[in-house]
Amino acid sequence: MKKFLLIALLLGVMAIFATPMEANAQSNARTGRYMGFSGGISEGRRLPGTTETIIMEQGARRPNNRNAITLEYREVIFLSGRPELFEGILEIRAGAPDPNSQAGTFTIEHRVRPHAGADASETSINRTMIFTVSYRRVGSQILKTYEVNPATWRETISTAAGDTFTLDHARSSFVTAIIEDQTPGVSYYRGNVSARMFFTGSANGTTIVEQVGTINGFTSAWSATETHRMDFAITNDNWALTYQIRPSVTVNKVLQFESNEPFAISFEGNFMELHQSFAGLRYDIFIRPQFMWDEPLFGSHSLETFNVFEQLFAPDLSFMRGHPAEDDIHRLFAMEILTGEPQFFIPEQGITRGQFMTALARAIKLPVQEVTQPRGRTAIEPVVLFNDVNSDRPEFRYIQAIVDAGVAEGREGGSFHFDYLISRQEAITTIIRALGLTNIGLNPTVVTPFVDSNDIASWAMRDISVANTLGLISPDINGNLHPNRAISNAEAATLLNHLIDYLREGIVRDYADHIVNTVV
Repeated sequence: MKKFLLIALLLGVMAIFATPMEANAQSNARTGRYMGFSGGISEGRRLPGTTETIIMEQGARRPNNRNAITLEYREVIFLSGRPELFEGILEIRAGAPDPNSQAGTFTIEHRVRPHAGADASETSINRTMIFTVSYRRVGSQILKTYEVNPATWRETISTAAGDTFTLDHARSSFVTAIIEDQTPGVSYYRGNVSARMFFTGSANGTTIVEQVGTINGFTSAWSATETHRMDFAITNDNWALTYQIRPSVTVNKVLQFESNEPFAISFEGNFMELHQSFAGLRYDIFIRPQFMWDEPLFGSHSLETFNVFEQLFAPDLSFMRGHPAEDDIHRLFAMEILTGEPQFFIPEQGITRGQFMTALARAIKLPVQEVTQPRGRTAIEPVVLFNDVNSDRPEFRYIQAIVDAGVAEGREGGSFHFDYLISRQEAITTIIRALGLTNIGLNPTVVTPFVDSNDIASWAMRDISVANTLGLISPDINGNLHPNRAISNAEAATLLNHLIDYLREGIVRDYADHIVNTVV
């Protein structure tokens, strides 16, 4: 258990994340917003909870308190030739792209400072960086370039040994370029960092710090991760040092069921939604000065996790006790992805196309139109897309969101086939489209492990291959998929829970294992 917690701490937590409404609707993954680009980590902020998301879906506005934030911050600096840990504060004021504009600019301001009353003998950083961010949209992607304004870039670093380094901002440069891809359920991004910084004031004359690195990350309704791999080279008149820092930040939400201890309670227990955050970094030194030859070549630091609990709805599913999908169904009702009276839920009954798409939209927290218009706005009559899904149906907003996101399409004659049963292969296909991962199945020859692979439609083959690779589906006891069979309510609940579990944990492991590769 202790080893697991240590690994988790070094997997890191990112709070770069806007709400699902912002991240999906406004193409606005806030890359580097809560970690910066200098190799440090922050404490992170939690993702929106179930209640918050439902309230926003009902038309309530989130308080506008996200423009300025203050976070605990850690960074390892090497200007003295040795690794020194700075513990302080990261303050951020961040703009965002105009959701109605295809191109433009905005600014992001990062300030790093010591804690108030910090010991003057401790390592300290005082840094102000104001980035001008130029952006343009191309389809679902947004391309951003961050350039720091030299005239406003100020940085002073004091080491524990008593040396003070002052940035020569006129000679220094810092550029970051990011590509983001906004898919229905996940915002993916990657980018590069390049910087050259000149520091004066030390006994070694001018110290030059060169930095190049990569950024990879994603944000979803259930988890988000950002990882950096930064290579540094420090040179001055007397010595040289090269090292790599791999900071990682991750936040996710998990469910925990708690039974009641007192006997006389009207419900037997309920799920809680636990918001977890982890932050950690590792550094490895490759070339070092002679005075460091007796010191370790690597090290790591982390920030303590924070836990926030939210109580979830306690449905009465006692009539379903012992069913193989009981836990999956219970979880979806608790998270209000499945709604209605639980006693009317028939596990073996086929789920309709409209019911599945509505549940999928709720599972990935796809932004939907508001129920009511905010005060002072003229009411906008919704556009009815299909003749079998009118605007009076409670599912209308979710079907509209699913279609707008490209997860599903209508059928012939202007119908959505809302009340038609959905096949297993179509349900699986929409899951992969929601993840935006169809591209990883684009091999010349698609192979699946299913005995009845020949029954899979050509349009579904790649997505089913991806779903199997990600662990979302697997062959039954006879090796079959039964792609054309109608999927039942119970099977749909299991599939949607596999999707949510992948977003909670599976995709996080992928980023941590392939990029951070932290060993504890």
